[in-house]
Amino acid sequence: MCSESEGSRTGIVDPERRVAEAWMRAVAACDEAAALKLSAPTIIYTNGGHLSRYEGHDGIRDMIEDVARLAGFIHVTVQSVVAEPGTVALRRLETYTLPQGGVEIPALAFVDVEEGLVTRWEDYKDLRTLNAITE
Repeated sequence: MCSESEGSRTGIVDPERRVAEAWMRAVAACDEAAALKLSAPTIIYTNGGHLSRYEGHDGIRDMIEDVARLAGFIHVTVQSVVAEPGTVALRRLETYTLPQGGVEIPALAFVDVEEGLVTRWEDYKDLRTLNAITE
């Protein structure tokens, strides 16, 4: 995974930003120990506006299993980060390698961080490009 970030780097939000980015890198790398260390026991992860939902540490383990199925087929680049106390927004580009070639999926996550732990990760992806290929 490649992470290229821009955005606020000052004040109280910098630690929260680092936690959010580290959590994302850990999940993308299927590093269960690191992801769990950065996750609150009550974490809730939703994808696509609640199409998928993972809860707690068991949910994070399940999600990492799902991500592992994509190993070698996905590359994530953080395009920008906006943070305020308690919440981080990560705009990124996910590039999937398919038999038809590379497909770029824009994504945005809203991440709540409390006391150094991710408590909520709400992910939204623009699937129009992928849907056009599968039609």
